[in-house]
Amino acid sequence: MEMTRPTATQPGYVALLDMPSPRLVVTHLPIQFAPKGVSKPQNKVKVLVPMRNPKDTAVSMYHFRAKMLKLAGANAELPWEKFAQDFLNGTVPFGDYCDHLLGWWQMRDDPHFLFLKYEDMKKDLLSAVKKIVAFLEVDLDESTVKDIAEASTFNNMKPDLDSSSMAERRNIARKGIIGDWKNTFSSEESAAFDAWYEKKLTGTGLTFDFE
Repeated sequence: MEMTRPTATQPGYVALLDMPSPRLVVTHLPIQFAPKGVSKPQNKVKVLVPMRNPKDTAVSMYHFRAKMLKLAGANAELPWEKFAQDFLNGTVPFGDYCDHLLGWWQMRDDPHFLFLKYEDMKKDLLSAVKKIVAFLEVDLDESTVKDIAEASTFNNMKPDLDSSSMAERRNIARKGIIGDWKNTFSSEESAAFDAWYEKKLTGTGLTFDFE
């Protein structure tokens, strides 16, 4: 499967073939569609799986999707109410979000995988960076680790993204906070999402903070 960015000059898999090892591969694919080298990694391959609570994810995806549609030349607005229902139905890019999460979550005991929650990184980014450093088995001194954490804050990354030569990246960074869903969801939508993700995630060991 291949999704081409509006500004891409060549397919992603072609660009990856030309990249020297070690390579950094970024994908939104569900585990069943991901290349075997990512879904069932061997040897030195390491896979970071970042996750975010479903409500904030829906709002973030909505704003990004709306911007991408305009970038592609669409004239019509994307109604939030329709998008929220589509998100619940799994009729959005990459499918049902909870199914997406659980597909990767089944690999949580595999030492090739490290799972990170957006909410945890927002609350204590330095600890998250230390986990990643240990997971990747790289030798970095304390000062370098702190510099990486500081450079990785939303406020420090947003200016670089906003000034990117790639239009897609210029539309990524918005607020970067936890709980922004409250500014968008109606009480009925919030209740529907609660029932949906509780049905999907209860008993799986996967929980999220929503504020």
